[in-house]
Amino acid sequence: MNLYTSKQTKILERLAIKEQRFTAFSLMQEAANFSFNTLLSYWPDTKQVFTFCGKGNNAGDGYLVASLAKEVGLESFVIQISNQKNLSQPSIKALKVSRSLDVKFITLKSFTKMSLNKAVLVDALLGTGIKGNVRKNVANAIQIINQKSTYHPVLSIDIPSGICADTGKELGTAVMANLTTTFIGRKRGCYTSAGRSNSGTIEFSNLGIKKTTLNKVTSNYHILDMEKSLAKILNRPKNSHKGDFGHTLVIGGDSGYGGAAILASKAAIMSGSGLVSLATQKEHISAALSSCPELMVNGVNSGQDLEDLLAKPNSIVIGPGLGQSAWSEQMLQKTFIEAKKRNLPVVMDADALNLLSTLKLASGTPKKLVITPHPGEAAKLLKRSIEAIQQDRFKSVMDLEKKLGAISVLKGSGSLVCSRINGIQKIGVCSAGNPGMAKGGMGDILSGLIGSFISQGLSLTAATEAAVDIHSKAADIAELELGELGLLPSDVINNIRYLLKSR
Repeated sequence: MNLYTSKQTKILERLAIKEQRFTAFSLMQEAANFSFNTLLSYWPDTKQVFTFCGKGNNAGDGYLVASLAKEVGLESFVIQISNQKNLSQPSIKALKVSRSLDVKFITLKSFTKMSLNKAVLVDALLGTGIKGNVRKNVANAIQIINQKSTYHPVLSIDIPSGICADTGKELGTAVMANLTTTFIGRKRGCYTSAGRSNSGTIEFSNLGIKKTTLNKVTSNYHILDMEKSLAKILNRPKNSHKGDFGHTLVIGGDSGYGGAAILASKAAIMSGSGLVSLATQKEHISAALSSCPELMVNGVNSGQDLEDLLAKPNSIVIGPGLGQSAWSEQMLQKTFIEAKKRNLPVVMDADALNLLSTLKLASGTPKKLVITPHPGEAAKLLKRSIEAIQQDRFKSVMDLEKKLGAISVLKGSGSLVCSRINGIQKIGVCSAGNPGMAKGGMGDILSGLIGSFISQGLSLTAATEAAVDIHSKAADIAELELGELGLLPSDVINNIRYLLKSR
């Protein structure tokens, strides 16, 4: 499923009008029908609909939703925030429809004094073309919607007002929607940063626009889907042996940080890697074997101890619990030297990334490299603030890929995967995941998964995209079973096994 910028969506709309005999108003009608039907499917007991309208085409959608509510016998109200003199022609036509049906137009002040009964609030204030922070009158309306949303659900039309359609950042303030209906093209800003949390559940309609028309606008952004990649490694021949499914080496676990490396190793072996070795401080050997006796655990004191281990694997995962000591630096330096010599793929996480941002590497980085920073680690690598990273996560992940020549995962709400295919940057966006994943150890599982899928024969891009997707989907299953607060990385590993089994 492709994702689009605001500009690309407008191009698609113009193509649909030109090629399929749609009009701007007929598309508006389709959008309103889809939105209202979706509203009723989510909240069938609705008695009142309060639609907040601005002045763009988004307002026209809102007028028509209010009209549909009136036609089926619901109490329907429009709260007009912006001056109606600046409405587009399709929106003027939609306004006339709502007036002809005697939809009630009330002020924002009147709304705040009303008693609401099984009400749904419809956000049709701002569309995808907003530039800069929202204006004061709209910001006031957004604040009131968000206050009422504690007790009454909110439907945003096309995108939550105040969210940037291209980046997902909040433009001063933004509506917190339970449900967002979006049309023609999925807006990439709804799937990451503040846009992901503010959009709630996203329902999409192409409004009847043909695939041939949609294909005329090329998108380099897509929603991750593990199915295609995993199909390549799930059907194992009957005469297989462990050597057919690769050897993953995990390097990490400095003194006191053994748990992270153990989690990464367990994720690798429980997701299909034929062999998994762990190179760690000797003090962690007993704990690792007690936790997972299937692992080959090696105590290493120096980079020299690591040399023989680096001659065997198909992929290397370095960073979980690595620390930033002299031992840690030796592990990283030796790994890079041998990986470059043997052209081995390397997955970097956690302290390996922190060291990368400060360490002078004797050998440079490997050619086959995957990095998995969270925003703090990305900020160090790009030498900018965390706030700057989060302001435009798409740009940030593209800058990481360009700077390091590595497939780059920018973790967070709506994790992004940037890779370069035929010289063009492509970005996959993860639509799964939940706040329960904000816990130490989650990233270690992800790095182990990526290494495992690479060892089993997937390309670096396919392995990374599949791992990010299945990791978050497994966490969503765990959240349903256990809730967010008590969700543990170990629970996610178990659900990864379940997802792989059920394919």
